[in-house]
Amino acid sequence: MSRGWEQVVLNPFSNAASIALAERCAPVRYEAKACSGVGGLPRVRTWLAGRLADFEPDIVHVMLFQATVLTASIRRRGERRLLTHTYGEGLAQLPHPRTRQRLDRWAGRRFDHVAAASDAVEAFLTGTQGYPPPPTVRIRPGWTGAPRERAAQTPRRAPTIVCVAALRREKGHDTLLAAFTEVRRTIPQARLVLVGDGPYRPQVEAAVRAAHLGGSVRLAGRATDVWDHLADADVFALASPSEALGIAILEAMAAGLPVVASDVGGIPELVTPGVTGELFAVGDHRELARKLIGLLESPQRRRAMSVAARTVAGGMRMEQSVDEYFDLYDHLLRSDR
Repeated sequence: MSRGWEQVVLNPFSNAASIALAERCAPVRYEAKACSGVGGLPRVRTWLAGRLADFEPDIVHVMLFQATVLTASIRRRGERRLLTHTYGEGLAQLPHPRTRQRLDRWAGRRFDHVAAASDAVEAFLTGTQGYPPPPTVRIRPGWTGAPRERAAQTPRRAPTIVCVAALRREKGHDTLLAAFTEVRRTIPQARLVLVGDGPYRPQVEAAVRAAHLGGSVRLAGRATDVWDHLADADVFALASPSEALGIAILEAMAAGLPVVASDVGGIPELVTPGVTGELFAVGDHRELARKLIGLLESPQRRRAMSVAARTVAGGMRMEQSVDEYFDLYDHLLRSDR
């Protein structure tokens, strides 16, 4: 808005969580439409086509898989279309992966430009998906907010691992809990805080009970502000089998936490082993446990990694991403239709 752009946010797949999205968009105009299953697609498609016709935008910027396919199916009226691709190889971790990849390939080619969330996503798009390279660029999303000062570890405070991730199968909580069971054998007082919520919560709760970890694992639920959780931890862990980039990792680094995460997708673009954290092979809970134990038992290594992590995260704030997108908008408006 500060640049004089008129904006509207259209959410064609509204759900209960969309209330928070509407609040974050204010004072930008926000409109939403609920879609109840496949049968509701024609109605929501008609709604989106109508709103685009009424608004007559110069640029339509689309994110997330369902919105990408829906927008690609609507006849354009001269506007430029930009897609931010945030999945990459992660499409294979979602339900019906082959169908999703085919639809993604079909839809993505109907955009004027594609911004990949990481180098790994760009390589996937131009390689596996066959997107034409010239209109594909990499713009990493950044982090926002104000990290808190981290609490000093005292003899009374247990060594703490934190994970910030939606409770979904593709976030690898089963691997993390298996690793934490190993950690507890070496560091009995260790605790694990899981920040986030989602459809996989019953399975996570069941796994915690089965491993008799109820006294050392806390499910903190959804958080609008993660900084207090990060400030009260010693190490951040993420066991996702796929990750386009990892905003939660950037937030953890901004808070000065060393990160132990899967060696997959865009994560190695953020985490340098031995410098800002450690990487482990996807699904290898024993390696994850060894890396966590090594950091929890070495305050000196954690302090050095904390300084390096803050430095790296300082160069990846959201403001920089926004500037890159405005440069891309200008390019799209100047280019021939």
